[in-house]
Amino acid sequence: MIREDELIHIGRIVRTHGTSGELQCRMLSTLWEDNDAEFIILSIEQIFVPFRVNEWRTKGSEDVLLCLQGVYDEQRALRLVGMEAYMLRRDIPEDAETPIEMQSLRGYTMQDKEHGVIGVIKDIDTTTLNTLVQLDNGLLLPLHEDFVEGIDVQNKVLTVTLPEGLLEGEK
Repeated sequence: MIREDELIHIGRIVRTHGTSGELQCRMLSTLWEDNDAEFIILSIEQIFVPFRVNEWRTKGSEDVLLCLQGVYDEQRALRLVGMEAYMLRRDIPEDAETPIEMQSLRGYTMQDKEHGVIGVIKDIDTTTLNTLVQLDNGLLLPLHEDFVEGIDVQNKVLTVTLPEGLLEGEK
């Protein structure tokens, strides 16, 4: 059985493509393209189901077209539209550059270089000019790429250096 902590969220199946079972997946990052894994994992009724990828190709800057083993017609493909897509963390080399979209940081532990662990990312609001991160402890903090020191995909840790004074009253 595949556990969620063994996975990294990479996208969502948004539609079928053609009539031969091909699927269009909207990717959150370039992890798939950069690592070319053998399987893609879909969340079907809250169960993680692996599908062997027979072929894939990019479509535009955000989408990948997938041909999955066992999905050979539009009817089978339609059942998978709307499913969240994942990769196994073990398929990502430890030294790989892993550009990640903000939304895929949900569940990551956020730690500041000076203050240590701040909390676990519960939600990310990108609807305003400034991206805001809501933590499990109720804190709402701004997050800008300049604050990010590193992202440990394997251990789900986001290391930041927040502006001075932002966390002063929290410790």
